[in-house]
Amino acid sequence: MSAARLCARNRPAYLSDTAAADVLALLGRRIGETLDNGLAARRYGISGDRRALSGVPCHRTWTVCH
Repeated sequence: MSAARLCARNRPAYLSDTAAADVLALLGRRIGETLDNGLAARRYGISGDRRALSGVPCHRTWTVCH
């Protein structure tokens, strides 16, 4: 499972970014990622729009190279 799907699955689309941030922050700490990158990966997982990953380096743990 891709990290973006993992983020979307753990914090579904009906939750706001603010509501999703608590779990994504914990997940990010475990894998050495920032909350901002986790939220970007979540938006990508929900929308499939690679523009959500704009500014996120390709080498990051939970993103997909774009």
